[in-house]
Formats: sequence, structure tokens, C-alpha cells
Amino acid sequence: MPQYTRYTVTPRRPVVPVWVRVLKWTVLVIVLAVATTFGMAFGYLQNAVSQVSRSDPTTVKAVQKVLTVPRTTHDPVNILVLGSDRRESLAGDKGRSDTIMLLRIDPRTKSISMLSIPRDLRVEIPGWGADRINAAYSDGGAALSVKTFETLTGLPVNHFIDVDFLGFIGIVDYLGGVYIDVDRQYYNNTAVTGYSSIDIKAGYQRLNGHDALAFVRFRHDALADWGRMQRQQLFLRELKRQALRWQNVLKFPKLIAMIARNTTSDVSSIKQLLSLVQLGIGVNTSHIYQTHVVGEPIVVGGADELQASPAEVAAVVDQFMNPQRPPVLAPRGESQPKGSFTVAVTNGGAPAGSAAGAAGQLAAQGYSTTVAGDVVQSDTKATTVYATQGFAGNARVVAAMLPPSRVITVPRAPGVQAGVTVALGPSYTGKLVLPQKAPAGPAIVHNSPQDTAQWLQLAHQTKVKVRMPTAWVPGFSYDWAMSRAYTIPTGHGSRAALVVVGLTSSGGYWHIEETRWTDPPAIAAPDAVTTVHGIRYLEFYNGTQLHMVAWKTAGTLYWVSNTLDNEIASNAMMALALSFTGVK
Repeated sequence: MPQYTRYTVTPRRPVVPVWVRVLKWTVLVIVLAVATTFGMAFGYLQNAVSQVSRSDPTTVKAVQKVLTVPRTTHDPVNILVLGSDRRESLAGDKGRSDTIMLLRIDPRTKSISMLSIPRDLRVEIPGWGADRINAAYSDGGAALSVKTFETLTGLPVNHFIDVDFLGFIGIVDYLGGVYIDVDRQYYNNTAVTGYSSIDIKAGYQRLNGHDALAFVRFRHDALADWGRMQRQQLFLRELKRQALRWQNVLKFPKLIAMIARNTTSDVSSIKQLLSLVQLGIGVNTSHIYQTHVVGEPIVVGGADELQASPAEVAAVVDQFMNPQRPPVLAPRGESQPKGSFTVAVTNGGAPAGSAAGAAGQLAAQGYSTTVAGDVVQSDTKATTVYATQGFAGNARVVAAMLPPSRVITVPRAPGVQAGVTVALGPSYTGKLVLPQKAPAGPAIVHNSPQDTAQWLQLAHQTKVKVRMPTAWVPGFSYDWAMSRAYTIPTGHGSRAALVVVGLTSSGGYWHIEETRWTDPPAIAAPDAVTTVHGIRYLEFYNGTQLHMVAWKTAGTLYWVSNTLDNEIASNAMMALALSFTGVK
């Protein structure tokens, strides 16, 4: 029988190249460094953020007593923003709040609403009597400003932010400036008028901190406080649009520290800050809405003030609480005629009797309605509108009248109602939000180019392929003294541009921008896109009003911007945009 011998060989350990061992140690060191740095950064940020309450603890404690704590993390958050000059004031002068704006961040609708109050509005200041609203800040600081705002509007304030104007300049400069679509030239010589100096030309451009502050504070024109509020909201909207540019990410820790040094707020922890930042980041730029209290001019003791009726304030608050999306985001039309189907209204958590009330209001709008049994709706406070695919358009129209709401399409199956079913959520306010009818707008004259010679002259001064509108609105004109050819610094070189400033019959400024920079922040996140003859027209709305139309052709970006108060009707805006032709 053969003998076999078994040999056991111990395998040699593979030789690890030196570069692999070095790489492993390098990765380990990097991981440890990152972990250590993250811990240090977190501590640095926590210390910086907490400074906003330590910088003026007396103010923070006083304001915290009058703030309203949100019930849950899913509720909307109201933040009162005060822009003050308190740190540049004279001894004994507590300063003034030139900016009074409430920001409402709604996580359910992923929207931001802005409500501005003119500083000269005459209001009742608790414990002090009737006076301008900005006097509340001088009389009792931020705490009295919060109480006065709540008394005026009936809205709860959850947080407050008091921003020093001088710090504002440093923050904007550190961000590298903010791109703003400046509607016209702003100029004022302090030596002549006594007002703050400003010298900003018309056109899309990057404003530094000094010019940005001058832009948002300017009010020495026909629009006065109304125009200032519009510019402040425009600035905040563009700041949100541009704040997360990649080159600013590494600046975040120092930016937080700068904001903390120049801000007083009850938001004094990383957890609170990140919660608000998360809410803000989740908002689409097209879902930012703005409202204002306007008021009527009055004279009190020889001084010019503004007065708003309780009805006007209530209407503005209602618009603020129930912002409407741009009309183009609503369905273009209903799928089926109103009378051809039934809207079944159920109660999904709304107050008792809501279903019958909503059904009656929908019936008044021409719908055939029934009241069905209650349903359980636990995952959202919003109203839910169910429909099969064939009635999806009808469902969206109904949902638009019941904000906040969502639409869910369900498969057509036996037992599924052919029509629309509404489950009213706890957020239902008890009344429909009816779509506003668009104004008829001015008469539009087609094939009527204006000031062709001036357009030709401007075309010779730029590398932009210049185009001009051939549709026109009687009474409109161009302001050639404010119009210009120039270049825009983009961070990656400069791009040729031109701006032509127009005037409405009432003196409002609108403008046309043309540039070789085809992807500026200004055209990010359009509200809607309409394609005509192969060209995509990007539409941007302020609430329900068309503010800007932009399009690209021949390597050039063009846009038409409405006045600050959106004086030009939507049909005229689109007519202007669709009529552009090359300048010969």
C-alpha cells in the first residue's frame, strides 16, 4: 500500500507595497483630523451662535417673555426681523427700526411669506399710545416692537432677529456681494439734499455691502416707504437664491460668527439655528411671497405719517397667512365641466360643520356637491383632494381654493367615485380662497418699434446681440439717460450686458436686460416655462403678479422686468417679451 506524506506549507504574507501602507496611514490621519476639526468647528459655531443672546442679554430676556413658542416642530415659524441703527446712535439714543418685517417659514407648504410694515405707520403702541410703529423700538426696544406688531396684526411672533445696519455691510461684503436686478439709477448727493448718499446705476450687477445697504434703505422717491419695502423683500429673495453658492460653503463658520457679532436674537443655539436653516433651505425660491401694509398719507402734528384701516391690515394678514402661488402654476383649465361630476366633501380633522360649509361655498361656485362621512387623516394638517386621472385638472382647481392642500390621483376601480373627493384637514380656515381675476390690462400696439435710432446707438457700444421689442403700450417711454451698455463681473470673468430703462404712463420704472452671461442667479427656479416657436420663456412671479420674463437665443440672455410694484399687467409683459426682434 503506497505511503503518502502530507506537507503543510504556511502561506507567506503578501508583501504590501510601501505606497499602500502610507495611503492607509494618511487616510487614518485625515479621518482623525476631520473628526477633530468637526468637533472643534461645532464648538466654535455653538460659541458664535450663542453670542447673539450674550451680546445683549437684557434685550433677549425681555423679548423672550413676549414670544410665542411654536406648538410642534411641524408648525409654521414666524420670525420678526428688525433692521436698526442702534449701534451707531448717539449717547442716550436707543436707535430706530427702519426695517420691520415678519418672515413666515411654513414646512408644510415649503413656502416663505414676507409681511412688511412701513416704519411711519401710525399704530397703537401698548402702554405708550398712538405713534409711528418705529417709535416702539425707541420707546421699549425689540420687546415693545414685538408686542406692537402682534397688537397690530394679531399674528404670533416665535423668534426675533435684530440686525445692526453697519454689520449688514460687512456680512454682504464677506459673502462677496449680492447680485441684484436694479430697476433704475439711484442717485443722491448728501451735500445737496441732506439725505444719505447713493450712486447705483441701473442693470443687473453685484452690489457690495455699502451699496446694498443704500439700496434697501433708499426711500426718497415717489414710492417712499412702499418702494423701500419692495427693495428689502427683493434683496432677501435674491440673498436666499444666492446664499448657497458653492464658493460660500467654506465661509459658513466665519459668516455665522459675523452675523452673531452684529445680531441680537433669541436663536442662540446650533440646534435652533440648524432647524431654521433646514426650513429655509427646503423652500423653493418660486414659493416666496410678499405682502405689505400700504396705508394712506396723513399729517400728525405737522409730520407726515401713514394710516391703515383695520380692514386693510386684516386683508394683508389674510394674504400673508394664505399666500397664492403664481397663477401659471395652477391648472390651465378644468378637465371636465363643473356640472358634469360631483365633489364629495368630507371632514378629515377640520372643525365640526366644516364639510357642510365648504360644500355650500363650492356649490356657490357652480359645483355639484355632497357631504360625505368623516375620514381619518393623521399624516398631514393640510386638506387632501382625491380624484381619478380624468378629473385631475378639476382636483387641482378645487385644491387651489383650499390652501394648504395636496392632490392625490387614485386609480379608477369599481367602487371609486368618478369625480373629486375633498378631505378637509385641520388647517382648513373655513372659507375658500377664490382665484383673483387678472386685470384686462392696457391696450397693446403690435409692430410698433420705439426709438430705433437710440437702440442702434446702444448696439454699437456692446458685444451683446441686441434685440428690441416691437409691441408697445401707449403712454410708455424709454429713459435713455439711465440706459447703458456695461459688463457684469461673474466670478469667472466679465460678460457684456446692456440695460434699457422704461417708464410707465404713471412714472413707474420697468427695464430690459440683455447679457452674454446666460446662467446668472437671477433666472434660477422659474415659476413656469412657456415654449413659443421653440424658445423657452421663463416666468417669474411675485405672488400672483408676473414680475419677469426671461429667455435665451443666439447665445444671449434677455429679460423684461416689471416695475417694483408690478404695475404692468401680465398680458403686456408677455406681449413685450414675445415681440423682440434684432436691431439692424
